[in-house]
Amino acid sequence: MTETRRTQQLHLGKCIEDLDKLHNVPDLKSKRANLLCKTAQKLFESAEEAREKGDEEYSYVYYMKYLRVIAYISKDKDYLKDKSYFNNMLGAKNPNKAIDAAEELKNSLIDRYEKEQKTKRLNDIKENELIKQKIEENRKKTTESVPIIEPPTAGLPSLDEVTIKSEQLYSILKCGKLKVMILDARPGKDYVESHIIYPACISVPEECISPGQSANVLEQNLPAASRLVWAERASMELIVMLDWSGTAVIPGKTLHLLKTILLKWDVKVQYGRPPLALLGGYEDWLLKYPAFTTNPQARPPRQDDFMDDMLGEIEYPNWSELSPAAAAPPAVVRGKPGEPVVDRTSKAAAVQMYSERARNMQLILEQQERIADSSLTLEMQRIEYEQDWEKVRMQHETEVQDDLRAFYKLREQEIISQLMQLENKQYDMEQENQSLREQLEEYQRREREEAEKLAETIAGASDETSATDVEVERAREAAAREVAAAAARIAAVRSQRSVLDRTRERLEAERKRKLQHARDKRKPADRDERGDEDGDSYMVSPESPGAAGLNRSHSSPNIAKVSSDEEEPCAPTFDRSTKPSKVAPSSDLHQRDFQPVWGDVGRGLTGLKNLGNTCYMNSIIQCLNNTAILVTYFCNGQYLEHVNRSHSTRGAIAEELAAVVRALWSGQYRFIATRDLRNEVGKHQRAFRGCEQQDSHEFLTILMDWLHLDLQFTINVPPHKDSLPPSEKAWHEYTKSKESLILRLFYGQIKSTVRCTVCSKQSVTYESFSNLSLELPANANRCTLSDCLKLYLNGETIPGWNCPNCKEKRDAVKKLDISRLPPVLVIHFKRFYVDPKEYMCNAYRKKQTYIDFPLEDLDMRQFALHCPSNHLYNLYAVSNHYGSMEGGHYTAYCKSSVYGKWYKYDDHVVTEISSSEVKSSAAYILFYTSCGASRLS
Repeated sequence: MTETRRTQQLHLGKCIEDLDKLHNVPDLKSKRANLLCKTAQKLFESAEEAREKGDEEYSYVYYMKYLRVIAYISKDKDYLKDKSYFNNMLGAKNPNKAIDAAEELKNSLIDRYEKEQKTKRLNDIKENELIKQKIEENRKKTTESVPIIEPPTAGLPSLDEVTIKSEQLYSILKCGKLKVMILDARPGKDYVESHIIYPACISVPEECISPGQSANVLEQNLPAASRLVWAERASMELIVMLDWSGTAVIPGKTLHLLKTILLKWDVKVQYGRPPLALLGGYEDWLLKYPAFTTNPQARPPRQDDFMDDMLGEIEYPNWSELSPAAAAPPAVVRGKPGEPVVDRTSKAAAVQMYSERARNMQLILEQQERIADSSLTLEMQRIEYEQDWEKVRMQHETEVQDDLRAFYKLREQEIISQLMQLENKQYDMEQENQSLREQLEEYQRREREEAEKLAETIAGASDETSATDVEVERAREAAAREVAAAAARIAAVRSQRSVLDRTRERLEAERKRKLQHARDKRKPADRDERGDEDGDSYMVSPESPGAAGLNRSHSSPNIAKVSSDEEEPCAPTFDRSTKPSKVAPSSDLHQRDFQPVWGDVGRGLTGLKNLGNTCYMNSIIQCLNNTAILVTYFCNGQYLEHVNRSHSTRGAIAEELAAVVRALWSGQYRFIATRDLRNEVGKHQRAFRGCEQQDSHEFLTILMDWLHLDLQFTINVPPHKDSLPPSEKAWHEYTKSKESLILRLFYGQIKSTVRCTVCSKQSVTYESFSNLSLELPANANRCTLSDCLKLYLNGETIPGWNCPNCKEKRDAVKKLDISRLPPVLVIHFKRFYVDPKEYMCNAYRKKQTYIDFPLEDLDMRQFALHCPSNHLYNLYAVSNHYGSMEGGHYTAYCKSSVYGKWYKYDDHVVTEISSSEVKSSAAYILFYTSCGASRLS
């Protein structure tokens, strides 16, 4: 007789892939085989117990965990020495039994998930059919009860139309062949008083619609009677919106906001065609088809009072006060050189001027409206993330399953990262809005001056009032109305955002308080034990007491002073005497555990797990991982010919990075962990070993030097070296015939000239660089990359320079020039600085300056003494820093050389982004490649 088990309801996931995310096991390298056998036995027993209870999901997860542990045990050296002993501990038949059970459970679960989805779809279809049937019954009752005179048939408007006439809508409703929904966006009380007689005509009250709102939020605010039909919007073939007397869908108006909600913020629905506005609004329908309204006696509200209130505070020249008697002879007003001469005596010129000014100001106001709407949407998203964080935090604290706790921890990291990035976007929008506000104020100031001059000129040009005067007055009033209406809309949105701001700030303060409480409650010993805990605190201050031993550069690294575990300077030095050894790479001698989460992704689109404040490292690795020539070098194994065993790192840094790059380009992992690379880096620099947040620029600078020394090879010394130009001679003296692909790709040269202000004696020196570290203009909220480069290359005065010619101290001028450009140009912005007010406390602050940099065709000819033939550079990666010195987070934006698209690498999460998102005030390090860099491959 077949045993029948009662199965529990599905509760862990919606598909088998959801379960596959839960059966990963932690790093087992440090565990002995005996302990692993006991762990495996417990997992097997848990799987059997869950299966007996009918919980197929937990049973499947435990079986898979068991099999993963078994697979690890089978490779253990102790197991290989005494297989029979360990097989007896495990149970000889248990592994095969687990494989069969897991396979059976997997098939069963796949069937159950499919059946559950089918049942849900069937229920949705049945529910939709009932609603359709009810609507159809109501439609038949309506059409039977009212005598209808058939008008000429009018078809649907074309797809490029944004409005529909009342006659067309009436014909479509009468025909009954199309599924139509009418969204009445007038105030709710007006809808109750009178509306179109049609079953699918619902009230979407004007007072419920606001900028940045999602369709889901709007649905919750709708009247109960409207929600049933609103839920059917996905199946509608035509959606018509109406207000009282709308003539077009104007940005900022109610119908525009409603259309934006439907098309941009209704993620559940894909509309066949955009919603149409009823031309002339309900007022036109009421006039033409009163029999098809619930109350034909309704009257539209007056708009005059509202417009008068908005125009009350705007001052323009009073034409009636200008005295015609004081008219002066017509004067020809001459413009500035290069400007067209306008005949100010013509009243037609006034009409033209007001129209042009109105258009230009309207463009600025539209941009401000766009920013206001987007800013409101961002504020709503920040509130949602704050609320989500609280839910996930509670789930993380109460969950007993280790796997689910790890999942919630990962989700908690994602939310805090998103909050920091949204805050940065909000800041950038505020800066852009401030710039627009200044432009608008300047425009209005110039307009007032121009209007007064023009008024005097026109008033003196004629003694009689003409039709042109009326046109001028109308043009002025029209311009004033448009400006006032836009200003009123912007003010309304800002007021709404102000309310949301207070809510979000309260939630944010509560989140930070709880995070601080959790850190304070944790004992110092616990922190040490949790050194390898996955996650990023995002709130750690690098300057806090007890921070790791790295003497932070704060965007201006002094690598030679950084302490190391070894008794050697931290700045890597060239080994001038020893040739790289030709031994086999150590990477083949041990097996790495990347702890991969499997999943088919695009090549180069794998994320990196955060190992505890390692986002700074992940950001730099992803930028290097998108350096095409370096990827080819590591993936095709060419680097193996150059591994240098004579340096202190023994080539291990290069080998570990190469292994990571190969894994990232395999295309088979969603994300991996880089524990081996991190451990190897930590051996040679203790600051990178702990869980304290570090500076990504400092890590990049040290990593570049390590990689160069790890991958050195010898080149032939050029003959007649003494006859070379000074720059070339200095370069060969620097390399000592030892080069690397890293050197050829990333390293350039700076020429430093110090000139005495008294005798003009010059001293010239040359220094190499792997990245340019640029100051930002003082007190600037916005600047360009060109501004920063010019500031870097400008001369500076040096007091007390020992002049070799004058034989005493003199003032001198120091000037920098780029004498050698690398194929890959890395530019770093010095965003961190010592606060002068807290100098004694060594308190650092961050500059949030927005820097405008080109994504393509950065022309370096004006900044370099000698440019290669390929002087144009294209951006391919950005390392971003969000937050402050008290707590921050790093991400990377990289352009894929395979897909030609930009992607955001936020630790383990990789998502596609638009090129418009690449520029932000978070940009910290830029990676540019010259168009001819491929020649090095």
